[in-house]
Amino acid sequence: MDELLLKLLEQTPVIIVLGVGIYALWKEKREDKQENQLERQSHQQQITDLTLKHTEEIKELNSYIKERDLETLKALEETTIAFQSIKQMLEDKLRLLD
Repeated sequence: MDELLLKLLEQTPVIIVLGVGIYALWKEKREDKQENQLERQSHQQQITDLTLKHTEEIKELNSYIKERDLETLKALEETTIAFQSIKQMLEDKLRLLD
């Protein structure tokens, strides 16, 4: 029995050191987990900000494109009218020549 107690007493420092080591690893892992959560929240906020910024930029580009399309359509209509006018004038002159 004394021999068993001696063996246990010999192992006690090892058990204590292992327990302290496990506790230190657990504490470090918990701190890392908290840091990771904070980092994820920060990245999520950055992603949200970028998304809003890109949305605004896309809206501006869309309005610019719409304005340019309207200007192009107006120019095409004016060109079409001018060509029709020229065509009519040429047809009138050709009739006069006949």
